[in-house]
Amino acid sequence: MYSRCANPACERPFDHRQGKFFRFPRSIHDGELPANTHSVQHFWLCGDCCEIYTLSYRNDEGVVIAPLLETASRREVPRLVTVG
Repeated sequence: MYSRCANPACERPFDHRQGKFFRFPRSIHDGELPANTHSVQHFWLCGDCCEIYTLSYRNDEGVVIAPLLETASRREVPRLVTVG
């Protein structure tokens, strides 16, 4: 179960009535056998954060949070949410 927004800078507690859910494949590290080949990770951005940010999966990095293209400034860079 989710306890809070996936944005590391946000502390908003989970509320199923608002926000956006994301689902990404769980990363498997070299030499590690997958317990379930359909294993996924779930993330949630609160209503305020999902209007500004999105989550994406990057190979060798994992899940990152980045500004939406419409609202991105040149100074903002993606931040790591979880290690891949």
